[in-house]
Amino acid sequence: MSVEHITRRIVIWGIFLVPFLPFFVVDIFFFPFITTKNFAFRILVELLFGGWLILALYNIRYRPYFSWLLASIVAFIGIVAVADIFGENPLKSVWSNFERMEGLVTLIHLLAYFLIAGTILNTEKLWSRFLHTSVGVSVYVGFYGLLQLAGKVAIHQSSTRLDANFGNATYLAAYMLFHVFITAMLLLRWKGTTAIRWVYAAIIALQLFIIYYTASRGTILGLLGGIAVTGLLIALFARKYNTLRIYAAAALGVVVLVVGGFFLAKDSQFVKTSPVLSRFSEISISDSSVNARFLIWRVAWEGVKEKPFIGWGQENFNYVFNKYYDPLLYPQEQWFDRVHNIVFDWLIAGGILGFLAYVSIFLTALFYLWRKKNTFFVFPEKAILTGLLAGYTFHNLFVFDNIMSYILFFTILAYMYWSYRESTREVFMERLEDGRDTGIITRVYVPLIVILALFSVYLLNTKPILASHSLLQAIITQPGNPAQLERFEKTISYGTFGNQEAREHLTEIATRVGGSALDIETKQSYLSLASAEMKKQTEEAPNDARTYIFLGTLLDSYGQYIQGEPYLKRANELSPQKQTIMFQLGLNILNRGNIGEALAVFKEAFNLAPSYPQARIFYAVGAIYAKEDSLLEELLLPVFGTTVVDNDRLMRAYFNNNRLDKVLEIWQLRVKEQPENSQVYLGLAATYLGLNERTRSIEAIQKVIELDPNFKEQGEYYINEIRAGRNP
Repeated sequence: MSVEHITRRIVIWGIFLVPFLPFFVVDIFFFPFITTKNFAFRILVELLFGGWLILALYNIRYRPYFSWLLASIVAFIGIVAVADIFGENPLKSVWSNFERMEGLVTLIHLLAYFLIAGTILNTEKLWSRFLHTSVGVSVYVGFYGLLQLAGKVAIHQSSTRLDANFGNATYLAAYMLFHVFITAMLLLRWKGTTAIRWVYAAIIALQLFIIYYTASRGTILGLLGGIAVTGLLIALFARKYNTLRIYAAAALGVVVLVVGGFFLAKDSQFVKTSPVLSRFSEISISDSSVNARFLIWRVAWEGVKEKPFIGWGQENFNYVFNKYYDPLLYPQEQWFDRVHNIVFDWLIAGGILGFLAYVSIFLTALFYLWRKKNTFFVFPEKAILTGLLAGYTFHNLFVFDNIMSYILFFTILAYMYWSYRESTREVFMERLEDGRDTGIITRVYVPLIVILALFSVYLLNTKPILASHSLLQAIITQPGNPAQLERFEKTISYGTFGNQEAREHLTEIATRVGGSALDIETKQSYLSLASAEMKKQTEEAPNDARTYIFLGTLLDSYGQYIQGEPYLKRANELSPQKQTIMFQLGLNILNRGNIGEALAVFKEAFNLAPSYPQARIFYAVGAIYAKEDSLLEELLLPVFGTTVVDNDRLMRAYFNNNRLDKVLEIWQLRVKEQPENSQVYLGLAATYLGLNERTRSIEAIQKVIELDPNFKEQGEYYINEIRAGRNP
């Protein structure tokens, strides 16, 4: 058996492993649902690419041929590469991070996968088996989802929205969206017994069922839109398929009935009590999540206007989000890294040029699909694939891609790429030109390519995989355990694209340790390592507000307010309208004794969005320190009807300003609301003691003992101390 034949079989088997990527979830890695699939895909593609190169050297029929579809993909990735290199954070643009694992590296792997699949799967039989394999895996994923729905297997993301092996309901929905249309196309291509057609139909029903219970609104709307496009094309133009036109018209009718029926019944009790339908009934301009999308899109538009042509580079929307942050986004996640809209996502990442190149992929795919020369697909199949692209596009108007949706998209592109070549029936040479010394290929090039492929796997994946595992181990280690800092140091020492995530998690933990009961030496160890690493991060990403607020908050938690001030001010400069940064800056100023300046910062944060409850509380805290009672009443009375508000920050502010009368009122309010909570009575007792009301303090401690008998010994000690005139 020749080297070419062996290599071809190995590569084909390798390609057939791609549909099984949903199985890859190893919980010893950080973000296991993301990293495991991505590492597996990258390693697989790198090895397959080596095999593909060997085949391309031996035989010209494995080499890519020119098409505008291939050109559009290459142009898109090329433009994005330029945008990444000259963007805000080139390192992150190229490598991404563990949470997303996208970036230029992933796009290059997808291009390689496209070339491999589009040239190696070069017969209808191979493609049919490959697509059937993918559909078969989707059935397994569907049954996994059913087990989640039945409560037999845990749902990872929420309590109700199915996510199967993806850890995210929207990712699962996108995966099933592709397979609904792929299965429908295979059903249409089936020429055998009717019984098998019912199997296809049952699989589609399962896929639709799973999509419904992901409760992913964008995907479900995309599905309905894709079905409508397919049905409309077949019903209007598939004149040779009368029976199919009837089915298509029926499908259109079902879509209309589903949508119309929902709007008629959206206020019914049935809809409101349904975990899935209720999410759709909440869709309106006034809905907070919908309104937030519009606000984020407006933020993105400001970024597009600043860098219109080449964009900011991939993974850099956070810079735009921070710089043009809208204060009305306060109820939302404070560190968006995606626009959740494919148009703006690529306008930000690659500018107008990158976005147009992305659109050109769809246009050229449709061009080759519908061109008369493409006789591989019949009209209804073309309609189904068009509906798939339409549904996928609509889905991406509200979310963003993940590795599996990318792979499925590039699989469909590769299928179209091959099908057009196949249908044009161009004649390709079976072997290379006469006179080519294949012996040199076998003796020299094959070993060299194998070595390079294995080296690329090691170079690109080994350290990130080790770092991902080490980071997870560091995070789950108990704070105070010396092993935790050692594991963080080990993670960062690998020098991978996960360093920022490692440093941020280290800093978050160190910040909590600063306020814990751990000993001073341990706290200092956490502070020393975390501050040193986060300072390195600020040097690597000097315009990222996130790194500065992390570092400033860390230093504040250890009482190093003077050292933390410049970092908090820098964060505020980079994101001047983000209230959470202003809150921390105000607290820093307050702790340095500049009450008037702190009050001004809190006032500015409040004026940005007076409806923000936390902004009102912080402004009230400033008013307490400034002893401006009239301002305090102006802030609290209209909302709470009183200045005695059960809030820890307000209580601490009253306590720090020796307003124990107000502290007492808050504790009394808590006692009234939580009469069975022993800790509330303990706080009440301490406050009475501070006011020198010793009898009442003893009564409160006695109530603690009554509620918690385990506190009796310690409580009686406190009572004896108080009766002796001492403050325990």
